[in-house]
Amino acid sequence: MSNCGSSIYNPDKSNREVMDCKITLSTPAVSILHGLMGDKEMWLYLMVKGGGCSGYIYELELLEDEPTNSHQVISQDGVKLAVHELDSSLLNGMLIDYEDKLMGGGFKMNNPNAKRSCGCGLSFA
Repeated sequence: MSNCGSSIYNPDKSNREVMDCKITLSTPAVSILHGLMGDKEMWLYLMVKGGGCSGYIYELELLEDEPTNSHQVISQDGVKLAVHELDSSLLNGMLIDYEDKLMGGGFKMNNPNAKRSCGCGLSFA
């Protein structure tokens, strides 16, 4: 049985390169996020944490809290995405999609920087 996402170690961030992060949201992802945000001003936080089956795990949070100076904000079609600068090199070039399926649906991460990923779609290395 897989324990995907159960690890709680923190990956070393000391050697991560900070870069201008480019992330794209698919049309279905934008549509779902607009529905979740309603008329509130919110930011979608995309984070990388230690854990999962492959070493890192994605975390998405939709919050009303404004990003700090250590975040990069990417705006697309009315959605504001906040990425911590230390996660930028791990997430640059990524596509966030949304699949509407009865089983296994939800947000999907297509990350060109991932050397490998887990079957759950949330963990990568």
